[in-house]
Amino acid sequence: MNEKQIDLHRLLIKPLYMGLLINIFIPVFILAIAYYIDISGGRSSTVPPETLNVLFWALAAVAVVDGIAAIFVKQKLFFAPMIQSQETFEVDLTSRVTSASIVCYALTTAIAAYGFVLYMIGGVFNHLLLFAFVSFIAFQLIRPRYSFMEKVVTAQEKYVQEGRFYRKKP
Repeated sequence: MNEKQIDLHRLLIKPLYMGLLINIFIPVFILAIAYYIDISGGRSSTVPPETLNVLFWALAAVAVVDGIAAIFVKQKLFFAPMIQSQETFEVDLTSRVTSASIVCYALTTAIAAYGFVLYMIGGVFNHLLLFAFVSFIAFQLIRPRYSFMEKVVTAQEKYVQEGRFYRKKP
């Protein structure tokens, strides 16, 4: 345990469930829409295959950069001061961990959206499936884990002891 006796399991449960909702249901919803479009024959491609190939690799590169950015954003958000006052330590920590997690999850879910854009332009369903899979892998890499949260709580306790508190930007 930590000095403040924060229950890390309780701290992690809400962000983890929100992450599962965001990073499972949104890509599955996107896949369902694309599958429905695919079986109904509702789209036609006017983009040449060479252009689609270049676009695929460009969006794949953007997806990789997006995943790397999510890792950096996670580090930046979780290790910045999150606590407004010593008395509200646990409440502040819980709300800021949840909001920081949602930002990271949004970045990884965007990877599936890139696949949907490629699909709508004229790509194949398998490419969309690949982007959705990469999105889920990125979620697995950035979701906060117990040992990570131990480090975050320790850092936040240190910030409070040093008098470094979260300040809203005007």
